[in-house]
Amino acid sequence: MRHLLFICFCILGASLWAQSDISATVVDTTGTTLPGANAILLRTSDTLLTSFGTTDNKGVFLMEKVPAGDYLLRVTFLGYERPDQEVTVSESDQYLGLGEIVLYPSGYELSGVQVTADRIPIRMKGDTMLYDAAAFAVGENAKVEDLLRRLPGMSIDANGQLTWRGKPVQEVMINGKPFFAGNSSLVTQNLDAKALKNIEVFDQKTDSEEISGIDDGEENTTVNLEMNEEFKAKLFGELYAGSGVAAGDDDPRYDAGGKLFRISDATQLGLLGTINNVNRVGFSGDELMSFNQNSGRGGYFSTGGGLPYYDGGQTPGQNRSIAAGVNFGKTVGENGQLTLDYTLFDRQQTQVVTERQAFTRADNERTVLSDQTDASSRYSHRIGFEYEHELDTVSRFRVEGSGQLAGNDNLGSAVTVVTNDQGDSQTYTVEEFSEGQVPSGDIDLRYNRRLPGKAGRTFGANAEASYGEDQTDLVVEVDGLEDTNGEVPIPGSLQNGTQVQNRRTNSTSVGAEVDYTEPLSEKIRWETELGFGHDRDEGDYRFRLDEGRETENLLTRGWTSYRGGTNLLYRFGDRNNFQIGADFEQDKLDISGDTSYQRDYTFVLPSARFRIQAGKANLYLNYNANAQAPSVNQLQTIARPSVTGRVSVGNPDLDPAVRHSVWSGMWFNDQFRALSINANVGGDYTDNAFGNSLTFTSNQQIYQTVNVSHAWGTNAYVGTVIGMAFMNGELRANGQVNGSIGQGFVDGVARTNISRNTSGTVDITTELNEKSFLKAGYTYAHSINSFDDEESVDIVTVTHDIVTQFELEISPKWRLETQFLYRIFEEASFAAATNIPDLQAAIEIRPFKKAGHYFRIIGRDLLNNNLVINRQAQAFVTTETQSNGLGQYFLATFNYQL
Repeated sequence: MRHLLFICFCILGASLWAQSDISATVVDTTGTTLPGANAILLRTSDTLLTSFGTTDNKGVFLMEKVPAGDYLLRVTFLGYERPDQEVTVSESDQYLGLGEIVLYPSGYELSGVQVTADRIPIRMKGDTMLYDAAAFAVGENAKVEDLLRRLPGMSIDANGQLTWRGKPVQEVMINGKPFFAGNSSLVTQNLDAKALKNIEVFDQKTDSEEISGIDDGEENTTVNLEMNEEFKAKLFGELYAGSGVAAGDDDPRYDAGGKLFRISDATQLGLLGTINNVNRVGFSGDELMSFNQNSGRGGYFSTGGGLPYYDGGQTPGQNRSIAAGVNFGKTVGENGQLTLDYTLFDRQQTQVVTERQAFTRADNERTVLSDQTDASSRYSHRIGFEYEHELDTVSRFRVEGSGQLAGNDNLGSAVTVVTNDQGDSQTYTVEEFSEGQVPSGDIDLRYNRRLPGKAGRTFGANAEASYGEDQTDLVVEVDGLEDTNGEVPIPGSLQNGTQVQNRRTNSTSVGAEVDYTEPLSEKIRWETELGFGHDRDEGDYRFRLDEGRETENLLTRGWTSYRGGTNLLYRFGDRNNFQIGADFEQDKLDISGDTSYQRDYTFVLPSARFRIQAGKANLYLNYNANAQAPSVNQLQTIARPSVTGRVSVGNPDLDPAVRHSVWSGMWFNDQFRALSINANVGGDYTDNAFGNSLTFTSNQQIYQTVNVSHAWGTNAYVGTVIGMAFMNGELRANGQVNGSIGQGFVDGVARTNISRNTSGTVDITTELNEKSFLKAGYTYAHSINSFDDEESVDIVTVTHDIVTQFELEISPKWRLETQFLYRIFEEASFAAATNIPDLQAAIEIRPFKKAGHYFRIIGRDLLNNNLVINRQAQAFVTTETQSNGLGQYFLATFNYQL
């Protein structure tokens, strides 16, 4: 009897545990939603009523906690009818989204209507959300990006950044493997939507999590695109080429390039490249996003919640860019995965810049106005690799590394006027030429293993090394400086005549650590690690003035760290945890060369982490501390000048700083109410911080790195997305505040500087059809830079941005895109009010039946303002830069789709 009760209890417990939510939208044959429709779920075996629901004002019903089993779904509405639908809920299902359920008018011939549950648009299994790609209708020639936009909970911004349920997607995989360093836009904007079978969203496990079988509570949101078999090993992508003309410029505009991809179960290959002079400057980092051409729906205008920097779609100056990239992935044996990549970046830029700087000082506000002409050339080659191997079921090995060769040539000239509030001014000229070469490389090895005994007992080891050289030659020619009478004795500051600087820095770094995890109980585990690291920077700075004065500064900085850490992790609930611990560091700062000393430091660096899921919300709170060693650049005493009179010089007497950081946040998503909220707030305090001692001469601003008692930093962000079904669109709003409070020295007097930047954006989008939309938005940005005294004048900048974006697919062969931006700069104490309207438009013509190929004619800066402005507030100084852009131009491009 006791065993029988136990068995019954287990069966009852399993049935209660295996439960799922079921949702659907009820519509009529015209697609109109039907609020107030009734839905009941009958158990197939005995037609027992198991659950029921009523559709809301959007036609959506939700049945919660439905046990596993076979059911008949019956949906009724007065004047309508429909056959019962078979629905199966498996034990692994947590959520079933049935999409749209169509009701037919009473008397409708239903004999030809077949209802099955073979295609369930959305299914939740464990921590994985599974979308059936074929269940979401997209137009002909739609890309994966168009499909993803239709998935509940998924959104994409202008740069191709995916967000799911308010959380940024960390990685995009194809067929379970990473592709092109996880850059989603390369796939989503080029792969045909019909190539996908399923889209999976899940928390990608780390090596340690997979080996230990224990979730660490941190989320790495990953999207896996599962391809249909018939699309594997096929070449896809696009090739494009175009030319055009620019207003007032005899040189033609050109833009050519392409992207080719081939994906199979065993290999993945991606090739991309561009050559252009339309100010698309490559695809490194954020530039990778702007490299991608617009094909199909087009991109959204987005600010990302930070301080905006709108340039009318232009990069400052005029640029000729060449960029290329290769990414290759291959499955090695049964358990290995190899990835190789190569990138080339080559850019030439010329620009005319007016830079205005306002310095806040007690009783004396200084303004620096500099008219500059700059020409620069930069290049880089990078090759990288990663190999991961599952040695057996309990251990994994990973090695990754890269090598890079970068260089630059820069030529700049400036006429600079320095004025104080008494009207005194000085004018001087500076010409500067520099060239540099920076080879570097790094390698990292990681081994993880699950140990026998308790579940969750693991061991890990890591080793890393890096090397880099920075070789820069600098020639500066200055004329017109007043005699400083020894006011600026620092080698490297601006002085009349020609100065030559040779700057060499060689850097090496090695490190290793081992870690061990011991489960103390089902909910508590103990983690510990031991580590070693050594950084060595060799600096060789040489200075020569044409008057015969020569100076050199030879300095080697060593930073050796021995570290031991331990913490306890307590898990409660499903994915909730609390962790507390500390690192113990024994560090040595070793300076040799022109300055020699050794100093030992001992740090206790605590950390804590708290994470909890509450319904549709996820909350977290983190704290940690870390020690920061001064770099060799902060220690070297030969100064680095700029054409505007700013001079930066190091300080060989610097001590390490300790930074304490606290950050917390939450995200909330309710897909049934189409509401998503993401918020975070953080702050940091740095003890013995690296600050500045700012000294004003009659013509220059000398910044020297010094230790100051404190520095504070704060930031807060909140963003929300609200779906608005009545207009087939959404409302996005976000706001952000970040600021700093730091102690420094101005003309030898200790001062506290306060900088604060505030911005907010709101925009509304309404979809006119599948590939047409109208968007309007507004952004407000406010910056202030001040000192904590009554004598100094606060410097404030305020900008307003109004933008509208309209994309209309007139027919499958014609498409129109326009964007209008109106930026308003309010008057500031150092700069006049300025308004900049910018208009751009594009027409796509698709004359081919296949419709994959198209012509695109664009016009940029149609009002021909040819002006790029940016204002920003920083410690001690507020800056405005005005630069020329590419100006008005027209470009016709032919895009060939593979």
